[in-house]
Amino acid sequence: MSDASVYYIFQTCMATDIGCVRTSNQDSIAFVSPGDPDERKRRGVLAVVADGMGGHNGGEVASKLAVDTICSHYFAAHDDDPLHTIEQALREANAAIFRAAEADRALSGMGTTATVLALSGRGMWFGHVGDSRLYRCSHGQVTQLTKDDTLVEQLVNEGLISPEHARYHPERNVLLRSLGTRPDLRVTAQVGDPPEVGDYFVLCSDGLYDCVDAPEIAQVVESSDPQVACRRLIELARERGGSDNISVGIIAVRPPEAVERPIPVTREMVTSNLEVR
Repeated sequence: MSDASVYYIFQTCMATDIGCVRTSNQDSIAFVSPGDPDERKRRGVLAVVADGMGGHNGGEVASKLAVDTICSHYFAAHDDDPLHTIEQALREANAAIFRAAEADRALSGMGTTATVLALSGRGMWFGHVGDSRLYRCSHGQVTQLTKDDTLVEQLVNEGLISPEHARYHPERNVLLRSLGTRPDLRVTAQVGDPPEVGDYFVLCSDGLYDCVDAPEIAQVVESSDPQVACRRLIELARERGGSDNISVGIIAVRPPEAVERPIPVTREMVTSNLEVR
């Protein structure tokens, strides 16, 4: 922390919970940071949330395969353009899941959502397929950066129903796009404004935002550190029924002095503090 070129810290926590109703957790999460500072400066850090679907154990297989493929492709690619690399990583994940489903009849029809965020000292890039979301919270304001690939979102865009009606629509979780369900896929990837101290980036599956609305998510993440906020958001979703798996990732952009000891990594929770130059 004595290095004057370090001007902020990424303080991170990602957590997943089975919820109160499901018998298995079909969500997968990951946060990856290169150990080499030069590589981290070039590539940044990567966070992924995926919400699987499919009979038997297909959803769990699809989401894990998506997360593993996206992370490995992103950091192995020779392309220095993070946006293009995210697009290609999502397409690689789609192909890998589709091939796996074709090879095993028990996994036929499996698929998953995926929301991907790359952050570095020079910018942010994100991509998604499905209805897992990415929010940016800053100084009491929250912006949803992704648009749901759902039938209900399409109805809202066409002016056929209101956003208020959409939240409670019985078909609000019907996906129009997902990874792995067809060989060709249109992915969405965008460049965002570079991170600033005071920003919070939140990735989550629908198991969270169906129970906790965006302003409340922002209030929780801005009132405590990412680990406490992750736990509180999952608790809130469970208190309100927890009818689906619940996954949330929070990346807080802190000043250099806001460094705490990292917490051990488990399958259910990933945390870290990273210097960003």
